[in-house]
Amino acid sequence: MGGAKMPYNMKERLVLKPGFPIYECNARCSCGPDCGNRVIQRGPQIRTAIFKTPDKGWGLKTLEAIPRGTFVVEYVGEVINFVEAEKRGSEYDAQGLTYLFDLDYSETHEEAGEGMFTIDAAFYGNTSHFINHSCEPNLVVYSCWISNLDIRMPHICLFASRNIAPGEELSFNYRIDRIPHNEGSTASARVVSVECKCGAKTCMKQLHG
Repeated sequence: MGGAKMPYNMKERLVLKPGFPIYECNARCSCGPDCGNRVIQRGPQIRTAIFKTPDKGWGLKTLEAIPRGTFVVEYVGEVINFVEAEKRGSEYDAQGLTYLFDLDYSETHEEAGEGMFTIDAAFYGNTSHFINHSCEPNLVVYSCWISNLDIRMPHICLFASRNIAPGEELSFNYRIDRIPHNEGSTASARVVSVECKCGAKTCMKQLHG
């Protein structure tokens, strides 16, 4: 890491504050696969299960205790450009669905234009596809760069924001989890205008796009 601050502690739990980028070791580093700064690239280690919620459709829950700062899963899917994202976004909005995660590496969509990318998890992805919104989430989103240092295309990674008990449903905040990094960029899930059913004490009742 060339003297830079490590993002993880000795237990490989994240110690960076929200809003800071993660830079993991890559092929140019002399370390091996067991390096403490290769957490995300080793993939999810937490056992989870997809389940049917009472009123939110499908969800994802943990089958084991998750300590705060633990990497849980990467949000993956098909990477599409701005034009295609606008087209698919309109189709998903009409169905009340939220599968798009914008990589907003510019101040506005107008500035980004076709240079902006979006992750679409509708048809390609992993268990992160089933993680629901909550106004009091137990996961937080970070952007991470490993081998590809293109500022427009980070890995979107979810970490435990607190200790999570076995059986708890996993969630992140679709609306306000924006991840600025040192270049002034952000990334966020696209939100359609739908009723929020998270049940949190601070629930906003409505998610607005």
